Amino acid sequence: KHCPKDGNKSLANIHHADLWGNRENKYTFLEKNTLKSVKWKKLVPSEPEYFFVPKKIGLQKEYKKGFAVNDLFPVNSVGIVTARDALTIHKNREDLFNTIKRFSTLPVEEARQEYNLKKDVQDWSVSWAQKDLKKTDLNPENIQPIDYRPFDTRWTYYTGNSKGFHCRPRPDVMKHFLAGENIGLSTTKSIEIKRGFEHALITNKLTTHHTVSIKEVNYVFPLYVYHNDFDIEITKTPNLDPKIFRQIKEIVPDVTPENLFDYIYAVLHSPEYRQRYTEFLKSDFPRIPYPKDTKAFHPLAEYGTQLRELHLMECDKLNDLITTYPVDGDHEVKNRRFEDGKVWINETQYFGNVPEVAWEFYIGGYQPAQKWLKDRKGRKVSIDDSRHWQRISVALSETDKIMQQINTIDFLPKGKK
Repeated sequence: KHCPKDGNKSLANIHHADLWGNRENKYTFLEKNTLKSVKWKKLVPSEPEYFFVPKKIGLQKEYKKGFAVNDLFPVNSVGIVTARDALTIHKNREDLFNTIKRFSTLPVEEARQEYNLKKDVQDWSVSWAQKDLKKTDLNPENIQPIDYRPFDTRWTYYTGNSKGFHCRPRPDVMKHFLAGENIGLSTTKSIEIKRGFEHALITNKLTTHHTVSIKEVNYVFPLYVYHNDFDIEITKTPNLDPKIFRQIKEIVPDVTPENLFDYIYAVLHSPEYRQRYTEFLKSDFPRIPYPKDTKAFHPLAEYGTQLRELHLMECDKLNDLITTYPVDGDHEVKNRRFEDGKVWINETQYFGNVPEVAWEFYIGGYQPAQKWLKDRKGRKVSIDDSRHWQRISVALSETDKIMQQINTIDFLPKGKK
């Protein structure tokens, strides 16, 4: 509020300006300008957010007519916070099991020093982690795959106990991926990167809080939840808000939980959707437009199915589409350089015929094709590793093609884009 001397209260005038560029250019601009010479834009903040940045109010109203993913999927949470990734997450089962066997038997301070664990934090300590492991008798059944980064599945020992081996294991959500077959959406509540929204990925297993986003915390939304009815039978039900699902069913009578998930997944990969609503995707969970009709819904759901199969890395189509040349044998990753369709991993070895779009592709601030190799610097790439990297390349290049096809579907509301 602006309170003049006469005591009359009125709303203050709010103005906004951006200054982008490197530090040197910013200093130069600030030296040459004053508050009066800056080209300010007057804002009219509106409820409920009262943004202090320019927003297209008409477009915002259009966007908010859609349903928010956190409303549709009521059971959701932040991904797993381990507090100590290097200790709790490993690239193979054997390394993980050897680590927990030794870690659990060492005196606290020896364990801290040997595994470079530094000081304890509020919700995690070396002694708590050791006690948690010992309570489970190091049961091999607790060794579970975990989506660590995009297309990078690793292994962890999951007890589900908070302030244990994992700091915050999120059992209320993660248990639904351990109880039976499931898929889930990983996305963020807000984004900070200038490029815009690229923060959507499917999962069918345990997930960390930075699996999809390099900077922002990601949430996990399972499609199904499992219930243990009176300790007799486990039942599986859709994790969908009944009211929203009914509204969609009125538009698409043959909607199912699976094709609705795929519709959402396609929408989140629409370049036009991402560009049109970029400002609103920065500040809250994504909102999805209700389907216009079956004519728009089903093609989108089909594209979403294709993306789902590619991103779970489980479809045979990936192998059929591989056109890159593999790295043969065990060769150490020393660098990662893209040059004329070749991705060099050392002075003499490279993946050949790699599409540049796959090499440059972003998911949540990560460049998966580059990140996977970076995380294996100093390690040897086996034949299986080489094959996996080729599958990543295919998944990313095919994703780009499907995203362009999604743009041909008329599913967004009519109006100014």
